Amino acid sequence: MNIKFTTALLLLLFAAGISLSNKNGRAAQAGKGNTGAPGDETNTNGTARTCGFCHTSTSISSTVSIRLINSAGDTVSNYLPGQQYTALVRVNGAGMVNGYAFQMIALRNADTTDLDGFLDQGTNNYKLSTIANGRTYAEHDNISNTDGFAVRWIAPPAGTGPVTFYAAGNAVNRNGTSTGDGASITAVQIPESPVSGIAESTGAIAAMKVFPNPIAQTAQIEINPRKAGNYRLQIFDQQGQRVYFMDAFMPEGRQYHAIPSENWQPGLYIIEISDGQERIALKAVKY
Repeated sequence: MNIKFTTALLLLLFAAGISLSNKNGRAAQAGKGNTGAPGDETNTNGTARTCGFCHTSTSISSTVSIRLINSAGDTVSNYLPGQQYTALVRVNGAGMVNGYAFQMIALRNADTTDLDGFLDQGTNNYKLSTIANGRTYAEHDNISNTDGFAVRWIAPPAGTGPVTFYAAGNAVNRNGTSTGDGASITAVQIPESPVSGIAESTGAIAAMKVFPNPIAQTAQIEINPRKAGNYRLQIFDQQGQRVYFMDAFMPEGRQYHAIPSENWQPGLYIIEISDGQERIALKAVKY
């Protein structure tokens, strides 16, 4: 048999094997991370080995993007500790694209360790795969017909600092091999929200402070009414659900109220006080 033909055939079979073996996720099938993140698979020269190592094309091009979205549907540029977000990976392909694939991981900037904050969606669009070194990736579960992957993510505890999401995206032609596909990578750094240790607000009826901020097991609320009277203290979560209220007669001057908060979900809270005619409010975070 012709040596050149044999070599070409072996390369074709090898490429087909790679394509078929990774269609259900590179981490799940091969135990590899190929997002370009520190600690992922590398080439012999030490450079990152990404999906583009096998999936190269002149007929399909792609770009991949990551956006962090809060529960209100807004894209955010920093995260609140303990809050749940959606990390939306979008693979934009041009050419004869017949499917999409991705892989993503989120690492602490300080030590490039895995945050392990992804939540399983429970659908066929993506899944979580943990490889031998303990890293957990969100990745496609078979080739997807849609170009977006909405991965649920829980932000880490306060003090973690900036985190970086690394993602690889692949726009594929589904020809059964890795030839003709377009792969790309991206990375997005998300800082921790700069929340002060005290949240405070001042209005015509009173001044109010909450500490610590972020709130831990107890929200310490300092209220300084301008005059004695009947007041209502209310606390709402970011969905507008009231988690606490108190009607009380308050004398003029500084006073303190300790509100148990251990059962509150992580996220943003609105704390307000009203005398029935006016109100003041402030924001605090529970982690």
